[in-house]
Amino acid sequence: MKDLLLYVRFAMDYALKNKTLSHIKYLHQWYKDKKSGDTTLSRRLPWMTYDAIDFFSRNCDRWMHVFEWGSGGSTLYFASHCKEVVTIEHDPEWCGVLREKIQESGIKNVTLKEITGKRIDNFNEKDYRNPDDFVSKDAKSAGLSFEEYVKAIDAYPDEYFSMVLVDGRARNSCIKRAIPHIAIGGFLIVDNADREYYLDPIPELRDRSCWQKYEYQGPVFFQHAFSKTSVFRKLHFNSKRNPTASSPG
Repeated sequence: MKDLLLYVRFAMDYALKNKTLSHIKYLHQWYKDKKSGDTTLSRRLPWMTYDAIDFFSRNCDRWMHVFEWGSGGSTLYFASHCKEVVTIEHDPEWCGVLREKIQESGIKNVTLKEITGKRIDNFNEKDYRNPDDFVSKDAKSAGLSFEEYVKAIDAYPDEYFSMVLVDGRARNSCIKRAIPHIAIGGFLIVDNADREYYLDPIPELRDRSCWQKYEYQGPVFFQHAFSKTSVFRKLHFNSKRNPTASSPG
């Protein structure tokens, strides 16, 4: 009963804030999942809103190359639906858990890279809202730079990835860095996009001639909180909006 009451509370708050009742349809499914005792790893599903998971089921394909910051159930999901998965994880303990799961499952198409934050002396001069500062608002990440973590995608060519998921640390830095590496027709997925500082400093994503935007919001399975996952489909590349990126070849 406590879980149900918490759901209702979050549902009402979310309905008033976002002026929508679309999430009500997931009440039964959410309650069933919450009581199941399953995890994102056991389900092999991204830890996101139900509508976002439906988006993946419609759009993931065996030819896709996927990159993600933030490893977990999504990694296992992409591995079973896509050609290649490159996943970057900052937490050594969680990375170890996932690596063991990948080995146990005999998965061969995942490259898991553990890249922790690096301690810097001038952290207090950095601003988590600035994507060029490579820092996180998360309290556990205080004093750390995620520049190496963010720039891991630069090891791959421009327009190489069909899908890039941003669901880890320093997300606005990751978003900015991801843009040139997404293929035309490919997708950028930003989880928890209701945190405005993720997308506010990336004006090129507001250019509707270059990006088609979808939003999936509502309950997240296994937890009470409601969230928003934003998806951007790349229509073409605008080098004037992203002067640090190379022109498409």
